[in-house]
Amino acid sequence: MAKNFLKFFSSRNRDLTQGPILKNIVYLAFPLMVSFALNTTQSLIDMFWVGRLGSEAIAAVAMSGTIIMVVVTLFFGISTGTVSLISQNFGAGNLKEVENVAMQSLIVSIIVSLIITIIGFVLSEGLLSLIGASQEVILIGTPYLKIIFLGSATMFLLFIGNAILQGVGDTFIPMVLIILANLLNIILDPIFIFGIGVPRMNTNGAAWATVISQAISCLIIFYLFFNGHSKVHIRIKEFKIDFKIIWQIFKIGVPSSLQMFFRSVMGLAMVGLVASFGTYAVAAYGIGMRLQMVTLMPAFALGAAAATLLGQNLGAGKISRAKDSALIATFLDLIIMLLVGLLFFIFSHEMISFFDKTKTVVAIGSEYLRITAIFYSFIAFGVVLNRALGGAGDTFVPMLITFVSLWLIQIPLAIILAKNSFFGLKGIWWSISIASVINGVLTLLWFIIGKWQKRSLTAVVS
Repeated sequence: MAKNFLKFFSSRNRDLTQGPILKNIVYLAFPLMVSFALNTTQSLIDMFWVGRLGSEAIAAVAMSGTIIMVVVTLFFGISTGTVSLISQNFGAGNLKEVENVAMQSLIVSIIVSLIITIIGFVLSEGLLSLIGASQEVILIGTPYLKIIFLGSATMFLLFIGNAILQGVGDTFIPMVLIILANLLNIILDPIFIFGIGVPRMNTNGAAWATVISQAISCLIIFYLFFNGHSKVHIRIKEFKIDFKIIWQIFKIGVPSSLQMFFRSVMGLAMVGLVASFGTYAVAAYGIGMRLQMVTLMPAFALGAAAATLLGQNLGAGKISRAKDSALIATFLDLIIMLLVGLLFFIFSHEMISFFDKTKTVVAIGSEYLRITAIFYSFIAFGVVLNRALGGAGDTFVPMLITFVSLWLIQIPLAIILAKNSFFGLKGIWWSISIASVINGVLTLLWFIIGKWQKRSLTAVVS
């Protein structure tokens, strides 16, 4: 059985424009779900070992991670543009254009990552100071962040390399490479941090462990590309800069990057609002948000699968099948979110108390989970269909929907309701829920309107 399971997911010849849609979704989404879970695990591994060095070391790694996540929003856009163009050209049978898009995407990523490496290395100390790090944290965090920025090119290129493979319907190799990176990180962390057979590096050791583990996976994916061992064969002898494709990548990708940026800054604003109600409220909100992030993994995986399926089927001219693929993926996540919402509503007290048994934190956190859990089903529309639209190259309107729901509705509503004596802190929880509903409904309406069907045709390079 295990052999058949492995054979199913490692198959390289599956045609996503044919066969049962549900099987195709599972084929793509399961490895993606594992990959997302492992990406989260890698940061926890660092935290586990660095935690042995003290609170300042943990704070340094956490605050450095926040800075890197803001930078990643730029590459999320490049990734979206890459998946859209590659999936549609692959579905249309334009294999030469698939290789050309992959080459242009890597060229852009190399240039951007080098710029980020230089700027990040020079400004590491200033960036930590900007987000409020203490002097002790800055002292530890600056060299750590400098090392991460020095090796950031490998992280970003691995991220884009995985997007290239996702575009052609291969999510198995990226999963294997992430598993490899995690295993290497688990081995290297204690060796470098505590100096087992090498000089003791403390927090800097965690940075080197991360950089080296990701660099090895990055080298492997480049080897696969350049030696024709993957569905995408990039030929160095055909190297050229194609500004037309680069423009299309940015045209599709920039709105996606802005979406992520809006969400990142909104997160900071929400923490500020919650903080006005005290430390217990921040602790409860932090636990609730982390629990929610776990529930979003299926949505992200199904959304990424929907983007690939929608893109490939549009490229093949199978618009009805493209639409069905996105809707079935959304329906699957809808079922998951309904079940998760029910569990969170019933066991909210137990879930919060598992992390913090302080009565006030449990009471506030339980209330947060119960209010937001009622509306989890709308997340399926807001996340899965949003990502699916990215597969069609339709990212501008989804960006506007995100901006409206977060910055014109959620934040103002949170401020107003939080000041209301009847709602108080609960008003912030209700603002999150209402914004989620509006985001989901507007995304669903835009998908049904179907403008993405015409827009997508311009994304295929002829």
